[in-house]
Amino acid sequence: MKKITAVQFLTRTAMVLALAIVFQNLRALIGVSPQSTLIIGSLVNLSLIVATGGIGIASGVIISLITPIVAMLQGQIPLPIFAPVIAIGNMSLVFVFYYARKTRLFSKLSDIVGVVLAALVKWGAMYYFGIVFVLNTIIPEGQLKPAQVNMIAINFNIPQLVTALIGGVLGVIVLRILFRSKVFN
Repeated sequence: MKKITAVQFLTRTAMVLALAIVFQNLRALIGVSPQSTLIIGSLVNLSLIVATGGIGIASGVIISLITPIVAMLQGQIPLPIFAPVIAIGNMSLVFVFYYARKTRLFSKLSDIVGVVLAALVKWGAMYYFGIVFVLNTIIPEGQLKPAQVNMIAINFNIPQLVTALIGGVLGVIVLRILFRSKVFN
């Protein structure tokens, strides 16, 4: 990837961030349901992959940090303590994908292997920090209703792996299109 200027970095990052926020606001159109979580989560992960693969790791990190804040402001996070957990999960995806892509260890399959590894690491991070650490260690028993605990236990588990895989594969497809069309060069 060719070195880009600070202005290019800022404008490209701002465009991908704006898309991620538009994706998060799709809830207003499609409602809140497991299907909307699948769609929106996949699209936000797509944004993280495109930012990281097309602009750079710093762009992916910036979007990783901002999207949980947006979700919290939308009321999609049950307690503010889960925003850093989501940011850690997002950054896990970004770091693993970036380094798999950069090292080219897996040759032409580096992007896909990177997506799979990144999705697994994100899932592990979200599960451990969201469920094992925060839900079972930090939050006092009884602070959340059983339905909320169940929702958190579900949302910080397999859906994270699924949306990271879907968003990652779609992100790689978008990256290839953008590089072929010389949008990212």
